[in-house]
Amino acid sequence: MTVVEPEAPAGSFADLLEGTPEALTASAGGASQKVELFAQGASIGYLGEDSGQWCIVTSSDAAISVTPYVYGGVLYYRNAADSSRYLSVSDGSHYVGFYNWIGARGWTLNGNVLTSLYSNAQLSYWSSDNGYVYANDSSGYTPLTVAFH
Repeated sequence: MTVVEPEAPAGSFADLLEGTPEALTASAGGASQKVELFAQGASIGYLGEDSGQWCIVTSSDAAISVTPYVYGGVLYYRNAADSSRYLSVSDGSHYVGFYNWIGARGWTLNGNVLTSLYSNAQLSYWSSDNGYVYANDSSGYTPLTVAFH
């Protein structure tokens, strides 16, 4: 079996998820924190965001802070710098990005493993050259663990 690197996403995360049918309202949250990412026990950087709203691995200085929210018994994460954008997962290769509440996806946090309820996979990445963050457990993706700071 040949493992092929996923193509970079076209357009912004908002373009991809526009028209998602879920419509909910936000609830109260907790303290905002940066998310440090680990691959095989070693820190690879922090959760960040590019200009297209896709999540990338970045430095601590460029990291996005997130605020946890629980709504209807489901855990969500909001971008602390923009209260209208929530951690979400795309179709296809399951890129992670920030989108409005309509496209928000739920998460579970079990110890240091953050798993998407949409793709049923923990955070992952393809390579340091690629730099994008996924919620994809397919062959070729490296599972990531997290620490909140």
